[in-house]
Amino acid sequence: MITALAIVAALALWVSYSGWRASSRLRRGAHQLGSAWEHVQRALSGREQALREFLSTLSSLGLVPRGRQELEKALLEIRKAQTAGPRALAEADDQLKIALRAVYGGLPRSRPPALKQAQNRLAEAEDELDLARHRYNELVLDWNSLLVRWTYRWLAGKLGLSRWEPYLLPGEEEEFARQRGPAF
Repeated sequence: MITALAIVAALALWVSYSGWRASSRLRRGAHQLGSAWEHVQRALSGREQALREFLSTLSSLGLVPRGRQELEKALLEIRKAQTAGPRALAEADDQLKIALRAVYGGLPRSRPPALKQAQNRLAEAEDELDLARHRYNELVLDWNSLLVRWTYRWLAGKLGLSRWEPYLLPGEEEEFARQRGPAF
């Protein structure tokens, strides 16, 4: 009888410890994801600022007037998409890349120093966004893989947590799925 009570007590202790550990892992993961998404948002703001500087440099130099209009439209679309989520942002990013290609195609070969400097700032902002986006996507994949397990899925439901959507640019879905499995 005492042995049975000891086994039941040990089992209850193990279950409660496992539940506490799993809920701590879920809370920590949700916090990391929130921080990673905030980093993506800051990187998006930095890129937007760099794009605005690039546009002002183009307009002050009188270069590529038609391409500037397309770039301004793409910038507006990105601003709208920031509230819609990662998928809308990825689509707006694709439009931005097309507009940037049009602008770069219309630039002269010998570029003024101010334009080179604006291009460098834009490239740095793009690199920062790529790094933030990559980190966010890795965390999303780990999070969504964790929620495949029924215990974590059940606990996440109790804690009000759910799956997150990766921020994959068009064309990256196949590569991402090939390397790490489906994005869920």
